[in-house]
Order: sequence, then C-alpha cells, then structure tokens
Amino acid sequence: MPRYGHAQTLGFSGDVQNVYKKEKRSLKRAGVDAETVVGRIRGLHERTASLNARQESLKRQLGQTTAAYVAVQKKLYIVCSGALDTAMAALEKNSPAAKNIQRLRSRIRKPRSPPATPPPPAPATAD
Repeated sequence: MPRYGHAQTLGFSGDVQNVYKKEKRSLKRAGVDAETVVGRIRGLHERTASLNARQESLKRQLGQTTAAYVAVQKKLYIVCSGALDTAMAALEKNSPAAKNIQRLRSRIRKPRSPPATPPPPAPATAD
C-alpha cells in the first residue's frame, strides 16, 4: 500500500463517506448497508485523527523535554567542573593528588574509541 499523508487519507475518508451518504438508496438496493460502512469508516477516521493529534502533542513535548535536558546537562557539567576546580585548589593545584583528580575531567573529554569491527569473511573456496 502506498503511504499517503494524514490530510490526504482523512480527505479520502470524508469523500468516501459522502459518496455513501449521497448514494445510500442505490447502495441499499444493491444490498449494501451504507450506514454500517459509514459508521466503520467514521470510527477509523476519528481514531486516526485522535492518534495523530496525540502524536503531534508528544512531538512537541519531546522537543521541550530535549531542550530542558540539554540545558540541565550543561549546567551539571559546569557545576561538576567548578567543584572539581575547587577540590584541586584545596589540594594545591600542582600536587600529585590534584593532578590525579584532574584526570576525571580529562577522561570525559576524550572521544570514545569506535567499536572494533569484525574482520571480513574469508572468501569462499571452490571445491
């Protein structure tokens, strides 16, 4: 099934419902219960619209949560970095103990090593 946009699908649903409402008598003569079909389509239409609204709301919430997370993560780093500087100053900045705890900040600044890639498979041999 091709993927259609939200507005296209809801528009199509509305158009089909209108056809069934307009041709209700003709469909009944052909043995089609137009009200049942329209009711089913209307239910799916409403559920689709409701889920789309919920999805859009969640997208907005996610964007807001991401912005808040980034801000608090940055603040956490700044506070930790300042606390580390305070601890280093209290231990005398050039002392072995201060140099040792300074490594905490150095460690997180180093990029992580990329995961090891498995070797390529051996070529198949013809027997």
